[in-house]
Amino acid sequence: MMVRILVMARLLDVADFGTYSAGLLVSTTFCMLACLGLQSLLQRDLPLMAARGRLRRGLVMLFQSALVACVCAAVLLLVPALGQGAAGLSAPVLAVAIVHGLSQQVYLVATTESRSLGQPVRYSLQNLGRAVFVTALSAVTASLSGSAPLTLAVETVISLALSAAILSRMAATHGERAATLLAVAWRTIRRVRWNTAIVFLGISLSASAVLHVDRWVAAALLPAREFAQYAFAGVVVLIAQSAQAMLNAAVYPALARRHALNGAAATYTLSASVSVSVLAAAVVLAFPAGLALSAAVQRWYPAYEPALTILWPVLAAAALRLSDFWSSFLTICGYERKMLWLQLALGSGLCAAWVAILAMRSAPGVTMPDFAWLALLLSIGMHGGAAFVATTAQRKGVVA
Repeated sequence: MMVRILVMARLLDVADFGTYSAGLLVSTTFCMLACLGLQSLLQRDLPLMAARGRLRRGLVMLFQSALVACVCAAVLLLVPALGQGAAGLSAPVLAVAIVHGLSQQVYLVATTESRSLGQPVRYSLQNLGRAVFVTALSAVTASLSGSAPLTLAVETVISLALSAAILSRMAATHGERAATLLAVAWRTIRRVRWNTAIVFLGISLSASAVLHVDRWVAAALLPAREFAQYAFAGVVVLIAQSAQAMLNAAVYPALARRHALNGAAATYTLSASVSVSVLAAAVVLAFPAGLALSAAVQRWYPAYEPALTILWPVLAAAALRLSDFWSSFLTICGYERKMLWLQLALGSGLCAAWVAILAMRSAPGVTMPDFAWLALLLSIGMHGGAAFVATTAQRKGVVA
């Protein structure tokens, strides 16, 4: 799925790639709604429900999450319906990007079941199948049409179709009918623990702001071609975030099970081991990866050579985002509110510091490197802050 972005950079011209990247930005940001927090609640609780023989209740929650995602998309589509655009996109393209986000969100919800049941091979095969279909058909569309909106639309249709197939097969596997689960989900949606879900929504939105504020502001302030350059370099960070999500698909359920069986101390040990190990590996690989990426861009993407000026801060930000599993520990141990306040305080404070630094310098305006350093600053703050809060809580015995 990340390779396809590099394929798009080859098949689309720089301006269209900028449109495609802005569409993905809107799509990814939509997913940060996380079904109004219900997806995060589902991810935390479904492994426990399955272990305790309450899987049907978990499946109903899964369908409730998909329903809420559809409602969120319907509300957001009012913006382009009124003729308003965003992130440099016209209203029609914004509408396509929102539905693209819905397709990604529903797919994430549909595959929560395989992750939660501790079936990483099945989950991997689901993602591999989607990656092959989406990459192949979107590449054909981009090659024949050269249209970023049409390419996004094709990706949307494929993801929605695969999600529907997964949901239907999943229900049948557990002796249920998808239509029945959907009806029960609708009737019982008022019973959802919305208080907890809203806290998770706050966490997801604040995390979205931290992860994507640099690209949102860059899309608004940089010229279209320069934003395309920045988005191209940002593919490295997107790959890191996607790799972290793939790793967390196995790590998160393991942490949840360990917490249920052995308590928070053992959970902290595992999350710390994974975080430190992945960060160490990322640091070791960063230098050869940077050299390889630089050579690859000069060889195959000469139009994007200006993006190499921000390669190293982007790689550093990617390493930090790849290795953040402290947040999973805090969420599983019931410290979602601490995590929310951490994200809000650090995110707003670091953004204010960045703006202050820009205001003090003599050069007018903002440049592409400015946004790369913002991304790195936020990555350092959020990774370090989560590690500090988790370690402090554990040492004090708060979560022991």
